Formats: sequence, C-alpha cells, structure tokens
Amino acid sequence: MEKYFSFDIIDTNIEIMKLKSPLPKEAYDKNANIYKIFSNPKRLEILNLLKLGEMSVENILKVTKLSKANLSQHLALMRHNGLVKTRREGLNIHYRIIDPRIVEPCKILHELRHKHQVI
Repeated sequence: MEKYFSFDIIDTNIEIMKLKSPLPKEAYDKNANIYKIFSNPKRLEILNLLKLGEMSVENILKVTKLSKANLSQHLALMRHNGLVKTRREGLNIHYRIIDPRIVEPCKILHELRHKHQVI
C-alpha cells in the first residue's frame, strides 16, 4: 500500500491547475459539429473523392451511386459548413474540398484498423 503525503497532493493539484486546454472551449463545440458531418459514410466518401481534385456533380453521382436529391443534400450541408466550395461552368457545378487535410482522420483510422489497433 502506497502512502501519499499531503504535499504530494498539493503539488499535483498545482500542476493540474497550471494546465490549460490546448484549444479554446468554443473550438471543441465547433469541431464536434463538423465531426457530426463526418459521421456519415457517404459524406466521407465524397470528401475523399474531392481530395483527389475538383469534380462535377455528375461525376460524383456516378462514383457514389447516390440519388441526385440525396447527393445535393450532402453537398449543401458540407458547403454551408465551409468544407467544400463550388464553381459553376454553364449548367454544371463543380465541387472542391477546402483543404485535403480535413480527411486525414479518415485515412489514419483506416490505417489503424489495418494494424488491428482500432475496431
């Protein structure tokens, strides 16, 4: 049985009080909302496609096999949250990801699953 002295506890409490959260509290709320968007497998697929480069809605439809209405809802949600941008070319709309790094957690988790480190 270990014996703890009161000054050890005080020192530990002082050290804990000196710690600060790495990000402002509002960043966690905002990030959690983005992670909710990432929680849909089709949205992750779309974002990973767009990581490869700009794509037209028609090409995204061909790859994802989603209905046009469903794809439109996914793209609108991601556009309203600033994850993708659009470019119009005549009647066609092209989408691009704002920064390819946003899909890195998906790649990291995929690699960890292959190493059997996560389920």
